[in-house]
Amino acid sequence: MKFFLFTGICLFSCIIGHAQNVEFAVTGGYQTADLRWSIAGNGSGQSPNILSEVKWRSLSGPLVAVKGQFNLNSRLFIKGALSRSFIRSGNATDTDYAEDDRQRPSYHAQLDADEGYLSAFRLYGGYHLLQRPGVRLAIFAGYAANKEFLFLLDHAAYVSGEKNLRCTYNTSWKGISGGFSGLYRVTSWLDLTGELQYGQMNYNAVADWNLIDAFQHPVSFKHHARGFDLNGTVTGIFRLKSYLSLLLSGALRHAATGTGTDQLFLESGTVQTTQFNGAFTNAKQVTIGALIQF
Repeated sequence: MKFFLFTGICLFSCIIGHAQNVEFAVTGGYQTADLRWSIAGNGSGQSPNILSEVKWRSLSGPLVAVKGQFNLNSRLFIKGALSRSFIRSGNATDTDYAEDDRQRPSYHAQLDADEGYLSAFRLYGGYHLLQRPGVRLAIFAGYAANKEFLFLLDHAAYVSGEKNLRCTYNTSWKGISGGFSGLYRVTSWLDLTGELQYGQMNYNAVADWNLIDAFQHPVSFKHHARGFDLNGTVTGIFRLKSYLSLLLSGALRHAATGTGTDQLFLESGTVQTTQFNGAFTNAKQVTIGALIQF
């Protein structure tokens, strides 16, 4: 992600000098998200069909974001966005099953998940299909990346000076995305904008289950799958000056994968491969900020 961020900054720097109009926004707000995944007992998705399942719920905390748009001419534009949410509260469950369809739980733990972060990066180019007084419609396509750095903790069992539960699960959703956006001028001081984006994603995750001695560390297992990512955003733009506006925005995200592979790395050096049943995540956010146009 650092490479793409650096590339985006360099590209933006080159484009600024040729852009007819530049828009830059800084926003802050609040985000909450859920994520879950499960694996089967073997590579065929059986024995049982759900062997282990981990769920993170209500991963909430403050969010900061920056966005930039460079209009190359009246039709073409390049846009980028970067955001990060800092998890300050959340909980999780870790459950193993002995039989199909979540029957006969053999292990269950209620855990804490109030650390970590969620981040997103997008860089794409677009074209205005429709430009009329008070109405705009554009299509766009580019690159998108989302990351979740999550924890499994047990505050109730914490012992100072001892090795405590501190499992990590680090995900990456990367791929090509596209969509459309629109603007409607309600009054001379208020615009409403909407954006819908869909992407085909490669999902990769790396975990460290730190208290299980039979697993390797810091990489205990990996997940690989293909999936999709769907984002929707609605924004109100309140013009304060010709160059300055107030933004109020709400967004929803849903992403999911199909089946893939789970690779478990044992301390003995053996690698066990089973079916990854999929990962599913939902997020919602509300932000407020400032838009500068020059």
